[in-house]
Amino acid sequence: MKSVKGNKTVDISVENLRGMAAKYAFVHIDLGTGDGRFVYESALRDPNTLYIGADPVEKQLREYSVKSVRKKLENTVFLASSLENLPITMTEIADKVSVILPWGSLLGQIVNPSKEAINKITALLKVSGELELILGYSPDLEPSESDRLELPELTQEYIENVVVRAFETLSGTLKLEKCELFPKEKLTDIGSNWAKKLAFGRPRQIYRLRLKKSL
Repeated sequence: MKSVKGNKTVDISVENLRGMAAKYAFVHIDLGTGDGRFVYESALRDPNTLYIGADPVEKQLREYSVKSVRKKLENTVFLASSLENLPITMTEIADKVSVILPWGSLLGQIVNPSKEAINKITALLKVSGELELILGYSPDLEPSESDRLELPELTQEYIENVVVRAFETLSGTLKLEKCELFPKEKLTDIGSNWAKKLAFGRPRQIYRLRLKKSL
């Protein structure tokens, strides 16, 4: 794997990552982390958790990776990787996995759920680990991306009958704990630039799902 460390890109193995994770009480992986602001700000607030952000666009990760180095944050890792390119040996490493307002192929893999993507996400979690999904795209507001990815209209009925059912059935170990509307005004609390942009944009429905992994 490739890890962005400040202005450099270095190799990091799953074994290296496990060694780092062993030093922390909690491990949180954020998939599709974008520029990594969420990872950076979360790590500042919570030094006892290792925050791992993964995004395929290496250039995006540099700004907050540089800031992490300047702040001497040891509890951040920025992986230049998509979900599908994470090593198959990267399993049972996270206490929590989040996918916050995904875009591009990751969004397509969540709302048009594929067994491969669900299994990859589930495998990252330890037993009793939590998966958090925050979804908020709109075919009316993002028509070109919605057409390209063939995204359905996002409703609570679709989430419960398609997304949740797929994650529960295909994983065999995930169980929905909560599905709720996420207040638009709270998007600024997430700590990501994309969430902040949506918070001040046109109204849209935002959904938050929490699923737990069992044996």
